[in-house]
Amino acid sequence: MLSHIVEAGIVLSVAGFLIGFLSGLLGKGGGMLFVPTFWVIFPLLGISESIVPKSAVATSLACMTVTSGTSAWQHIRKGFLKGKLFFFLVSGALPGVFLGSALTAEFLSPQTTKVLFAIFLIFMSVKLLKGSDSKKKKEKIDYRAVFLTGIASGFLAGLLGVGGGAVVTPMLYSFGNIPIKIAMATSTGVVFFNALFSSLNYIYYGWHRVSNPFFIGYIYVPALIFMIPGLYVGTRFGVKIMHKVHPDKLRKWFALFLLAVAVEVVVEVFNSVF
Repeated sequence: MLSHIVEAGIVLSVAGFLIGFLSGLLGKGGGMLFVPTFWVIFPLLGISESIVPKSAVATSLACMTVTSGTSAWQHIRKGFLKGKLFFFLVSGALPGVFLGSALTAEFLSPQTTKVLFAIFLIFMSVKLLKGSDSKKKKEKIDYRAVFLTGIASGFLAGLLGVGGGAVVTPMLYSFGNIPIKIAMATSTGVVFFNALFSSLNYIYYGWHRVSNPFFIGYIYVPALIFMIPGLYVGTRFGVKIMHKVHPDKLRKWFALFLLAVAVEVVVEVFNSVF
């Protein structure tokens, strides 16, 4: 058991740096990377299979508060996170979180939700690949589209246990007329908001259901201890690189990342069905 803990600690530390780097570089919280990592590691640590799925999502959200919070602070210091954009996004995200949770519980199966999410990601990645960042500087910001983007990000955060960065950035760029770097930077603030409140939700609902002393609600604390140093360093490094990369190249990288996530989601659904 001790050897498993040591191995898991090393894997989580390295994964923390890599996920943090990608999160900082692409303006995401990292939820699509955290959750699969925890699915593999948690059973090795003796965590009950019955709580692994919820614990993976809850711990992922807690980690995202670190990556997105670190990114947001770095972007604020560099002047890329815009206060007015953030206000409109958060105003939409709050009702979106509750709407996503309610509608999913009543109408949509997890498989259907994931397939629709994958289709959306493919659509947005195509729009990103066809875009041009230079044109965005000449267009007026559409704050109505920004508010609707906030609703969509909150909706998907409640729906899938993700921060919403994969939604906020491409929608701000494509529909809100926001340059890609400002879209990425501002989205980190919304991801932090969504991840923080979703984490608190999982703490509340798991408080009396998980008796393990290493848990706070559904959040597995040792995973945070192992990952936070790597997450912090990796995220800061990723943000630093992000500001040095040409916007059009960054836009294409993000589009390819969305395609990869879409493929991952489709494969996951296929495996669960067949």
